[in-house]
Amino acid sequence: MRVLVTHPGRQHSHQAALALAEAGMLAGYWAGVPAGLRHRRWLPAPLWRRFIRYAPVPLPEERVRWAPWVPALRRLADPLPPRAGCWADFLACRLFDRWAARRLRPGTAGAVVACEISARETFRRAKRLGMATVLDAAATHHATQDRFHGFAEPADLHRRITAVKDEEIALADHVLVVSELARRSYLEAGVPPERVHCVPLGADLGLFAPAAVKAPAGEGAVFVFAGGASRVKGLDVLLAAFAGVHAAEPGARLLVIGPPGDASPLLGPPVPAGVSVLGSVSQAELADRLRSADCLVLPSRNESFGMVVPEALAAGLPALVSDRVGAADLIAEGRNGWVVPAGDAGALAARMLRCARGREELLRMRPACLEAAAAADWSLYRRRLPALLGALLAGGARP
Repeated sequence: MRVLVTHPGRQHSHQAALALAEAGMLAGYWAGVPAGLRHRRWLPAPLWRRFIRYAPVPLPEERVRWAPWVPALRRLADPLPPRAGCWADFLACRLFDRWAARRLRPGTAGAVVACEISARETFRRAKRLGMATVLDAAATHHATQDRFHGFAEPADLHRRITAVKDEEIALADHVLVVSELARRSYLEAGVPPERVHCVPLGADLGLFAPAAVKAPAGEGAVFVFAGGASRVKGLDVLLAAFAGVHAAEPGARLLVIGPPGDASPLLGPPVPAGVSVLGSVSQAELADRLRSADCLVLPSRNESFGMVVPEALAAGLPALVSDRVGAADLIAEGRNGWVVPAGDAGALAARMLRCARGREELLRMRPACLEAAAAADWSLYRRRLPALLGALLAGGARP
């Protein structure tokens, strides 16, 4: 059974394509982000660095297609007001879906894996051609999202998004999620358990490998938050907790890494005491920041996985996360990190203060962090996904 992977951006879709290629199961990889080396020749280097930012993927060139107007449409919307930007992103996903659907032909593949919000037309066409349909659900079910943190897009757009998602779930033979937290959200929404399957994501252990020797540096603990500056990620909760920590331990510092979001006004000006706002950085710089810090903090209100958690563990860094982070599955309480209730600034502050006053303990957790990270390597994902899809598409039981 050969499988086609489609995605209007990238996320972890290229890892799925690599997994299927290694297993001899890849029919094609169609994406909104260029993946082939030949695509890089289409744009001058400065434009590539500004608008694309992604490295090519080592896949067979003849099986890779790029829809160049998808990133173009998204970049054109960057200077627009947030409401217009939300509509532009939705439009890009829907147009990509129609673009992929029109290109499906008899014999293209035996199955298609398509990303939510960009799968409805692809699945309709695939069904007519007798192809199996697999929904790549990177997020929790939309009902869970609404319950835990609401939505940022306009209400009329939100209704359209959820309608598309519901149709995609109905058309999907199977739904792939990235954590048990996400799987439970689909079961709670009434999707039959035999149709929902968890394949946890991974990290680039080589890129995030820890420094050979590490000792506490500076006068206080360094906490790192990496992700969009949003309420969904719990940045408002973190800043409230850190204010108390910094008052008790003035040497403590918090690095905020990632793009702006709806909580950005809380970052100043003026910038809160002890906080450094770095904005978006490369993966290489993120790895360096994690290696030199003491603890990752990710207090999300609802996070399907949280890629930065295995990345931090791979750097030898303990992780302090909320119980609404899917990657909390990797945390062994008190061995490589801690889990606190989502939205509880008091519980978060108490744990952060203990970390700030026990940096040597954080260093002793390093071997357990690396052990947990070893179970979240991308190589394991690339073995699990083809095994699961092979069994499902052959009609067998879930491995």
